[in-house]
Amino acid sequence: MKAGDAHRPGLVRRFLGDCVRPYLVLQIEIGLCLLASVILGLVDPLVLRAIIDRALGDGDASLLALLCGLLGLALVFRVLFRLLSVWLYSYSGLVILFRLRQRVFEHVERMSPYFFRGERVGDILARLTADIDVLQRAAAHTVVNAIQDALTIVGILTALCFLDLRLTLVVILVYPPLLGFLVLLNRGLRREGIRAREAMGGLYSFLEERIRGMRLVQEFLREKTEARRHVGVSRPWIRSNLALSLTGAGQVSLADFMTTGALIVVFLLGGHRVLAGTLSLGTLVAFFTLSGRLHRPLSGLVDVNVDLQIARASLGRIYDLLDTPPSIREAEHATSPPSIEGAVHLAGVSARFENGAQALSSVDLTIAPGEVVALVGPSGGGKSTLAALLVRALDPTQGVVQIDGHDLRRWKLGDLRRAVGLVPQETQLFHDTLGANLRMARPRATDAELDEVLRRMELGELLASLPDGLDSLAGEQGLRLSGGERQRLALARALLKKPRIHILDEATSALDVRTERRVLEQFLESTRGATVILIAHRLSTVAGVDRIFVLSEGRIVESGRHEELLEAGGLYAELWREQERKR
Repeated sequence: MKAGDAHRPGLVRRFLGDCVRPYLVLQIEIGLCLLASVILGLVDPLVLRAIIDRALGDGDASLLALLCGLLGLALVFRVLFRLLSVWLYSYSGLVILFRLRQRVFEHVERMSPYFFRGERVGDILARLTADIDVLQRAAAHTVVNAIQDALTIVGILTALCFLDLRLTLVVILVYPPLLGFLVLLNRGLRREGIRAREAMGGLYSFLEERIRGMRLVQEFLREKTEARRHVGVSRPWIRSNLALSLTGAGQVSLADFMTTGALIVVFLLGGHRVLAGTLSLGTLVAFFTLSGRLHRPLSGLVDVNVDLQIARASLGRIYDLLDTPPSIREAEHATSPPSIEGAVHLAGVSARFENGAQALSSVDLTIAPGEVVALVGPSGGGKSTLAALLVRALDPTQGVVQIDGHDLRRWKLGDLRRAVGLVPQETQLFHDTLGANLRMARPRATDAELDEVLRRMELGELLASLPDGLDSLAGEQGLRLSGGERQRLALARALLKKPRIHILDEATSALDVRTERRVLEQFLESTRGATVILIAHRLSTVAGVDRIFVLSEGRIVESGRHEELLEAGGLYAELWREQERKR
């Protein structure tokens, strides 16, 4: 997945069409509230001019009271519209970015497991959290403030023209050079914004990996080394954010200098005209008050420029993730067989990984419904890849993979994954209760059903020893349980799922030989009638299965029963003798 491209044409337009357009009515409501708030903010100086020139100049007490009442009423309505607009744009930003995060999360859910092998999980988390948080702030505050500041500037300039056109021209002359300078800085800000977001992704990845691997860090006394590495990983993030902050501060300071200079000139020229009698004092006070109010929205727009460039960089990173297509997709007219027997057939199947490495080469394999078979062989021979093909975590580059004579690429993915259950060597558990982790397989399973599958997998004593029973927490990645307990919990979960085809990929490797034998006997007894594929390095585990397929370098080099393979004296016999010597 490439780095986010903030310069990609149409990026903002795409975001507005995808995420903002569905809430167009809400945006119009926000705009009307902002417009009303801006208009009411322009009333004060104009009323002030009337107070000075007419009420105070003419000594009209009743007009003074009326104008002061008008000021109070304008203040009340301005506050009300301000509060309403804050609520509306805060809600708008939250709901829009929630929908975007939901969309990105659902997209990530569709990605093949092999996608995550080539990506930093921390970087994906950064795109789902920090980058969307940046957009949320931009949508809920930065953009709205920019619109309000722009409307305020337009409104003030209109009012200034109404008060005195010549003085307004003096003020306006300041802005073209300032805007030109900001345009020149924009591209540099975007590049720095991209570097800042990429640095944040790298920092997230580092922290996520080290926290998960803290036991390894402590075991090899790497605490100080990793702390130094954290400093090194943090430096690019610090440098980029510091550069953005300094650039933003410089822009605001320049805007402050130029607008304040313009006000000095306005007061000097306007003062001479008041002394000459060609300009009323009330007009000069109103003009100066309005001109002074230009500073805040102008500085706000300059400051917003930095935030918007960072948000644009985050937007590019998010769309790069969304534009990464899943390698496994459901066919447009996908169907599923009405009933599943569990027959497996591979014909001329070859498979490659995304890096181009050959994983399987011209594999032919047939498994009858209800048959218990084993895949064995040296590490890297293609056993786990074959399992990945059967659950469509990977598609073959050549050949066809079928269940009950149906090509898996034409199956509905949901139906396929209900029909095939895979228990990998590395058990995945959430930081939730034992019951919740088991009910991933069957949400409506009763406690009695959970107790039964746990008992079959020899976890009854563990369950009885836990004060909270099924409500006990498994811990992050199930680390409150031993490796063998986690594997047996995964097997219990597979029993709850009840697929027609079970694939056990080194699913009992953490158990001792005796426990493994008992657990597998219970598992096979509980799944009688289903097709079971055992992947194992410990050959004694699979000696009693119906057939054994021996894989080496991506090919099936032998197949048969245990006794037949020993008698043949090939690779299987060699592996068996080697393991027997080590026992």
